[in-house]
Amino acid sequence: MNKLYFLKKLDLNLTEDQKATVINDINVTNLERMKLILIIFIIVEILFILFNDIPYLINHSSNVIWNDSKYFILHSLNVIVSFVGIILIKLLTKYSKNKFRLMNKLLIPTLTILILSSMAIISALDQAKPGNVSSVFIANLIIFSSIIMLRAPLNLAVYSIPFLAYLSGLVIFQNDINLLVTNIINGFIFFLAIIIISTGVYNSNYEKIAQNIILREINTKLNYISSHDSLTELLNRRSFSNHVSEKMRIIGKSKKVASLILIDVDHFKHVNDKFGHSVGDTVLKEISNIIIKHIKTTDLATRWGGEEFLIFLFETSINEACVLAENIRQEIQNKVIVTDKFQIQITASFGISLLKDNFSKSFDTSFKSADVALYKAKSQGRNRIVIAPEDSNNTFSFRNAY
Repeated sequence: MNKLYFLKKLDLNLTEDQKATVINDINVTNLERMKLILIIFIIVEILFILFNDIPYLINHSSNVIWNDSKYFILHSLNVIVSFVGIILIKLLTKYSKNKFRLMNKLLIPTLTILILSSMAIISALDQAKPGNVSSVFIANLIIFSSIIMLRAPLNLAVYSIPFLAYLSGLVIFQNDINLLVTNIINGFIFFLAIIIISTGVYNSNYEKIAQNIILREINTKLNYISSHDSLTELLNRRSFSNHVSEKMRIIGKSKKVASLILIDVDHFKHVNDKFGHSVGDTVLKEISNIIIKHIKTTDLATRWGGEEFLIFLFETSINEACVLAENIRQEIQNKVIVTDKFQIQITASFGISLLKDNFSKSFDTSFKSADVALYKAKSQGRNRIVIAPEDSNNTFSFRNAY
């Protein structure tokens, strides 16, 4: 990428969402950087007001650097603009980026123009002193171009306004023609360098932020792939087990309950044999979508194996688990799965067990209970829900929920 490409927008093969994220990150960074610059300006300008401007106003014969009342006005203006800028930045950070997107785009350029224009006038006033060739404005222009990220050609428009004010001030206040020509030539050289610096800073940061966003998205995708079943997009068994262990520790400390629902698709082998594995895959995807639709964000679901699904219901009683299982069962039963050549309906059987007190082997014990309950549901005719007894030693007191 050409880091000094001025007119054409940067093209890093980003999606529109990625571009929006990059611009938002740049805006947020600019707000933080501008706030820091404004705080420094407030401190420096107050010091000048206290130790230079006010002493001169009190006693015009005071031996101070800037002996003109106009300096007091300009320094005070810088303080006011800086305070207002900080307040606006704080307000911006409290509200959504969409609501203040336009204001966010305007605030940084506006503050930059106001502060630099004031410094341009101060530098112009300096020219009225015989032999004075100092340029506070150029120094501040370099600081802003190096810190604030403005893309081309916006940076050219923003920096041109205070630079024109600086040139006008030179013409008005500099009486020495040689110094006038020298300052104008040097000013144009610095201005060109500053536009190049500003463009390079923006492009470099844009590329760096874009690469970080792409890298984060790649890592997110890799983490997702490593933790989810590729077909159903539910958690895989390893990731499910890790999350369950964390949930069990939380529940163990609070002594709350959780429930397990084990689901098996009825006659799934027949579906694969008659309609083909692609149709079988479609069936599993549809069931996983139904499960995701009904569980809470705090619950966990996995494709346990083949046509089996396991749901861990966080802080959920056995009765609540039964209601949820029945809702899922009915939706599966009523679902017409449409493929290219077939329309089929399937059912599923459910085994439910309760986890409580959460001793070290409670999950394994409860899973075995849910597995036995599921077996009873299938042996009793399928497409039904069976609840395991809360006493794990009692293997005969199962009850049908629906």
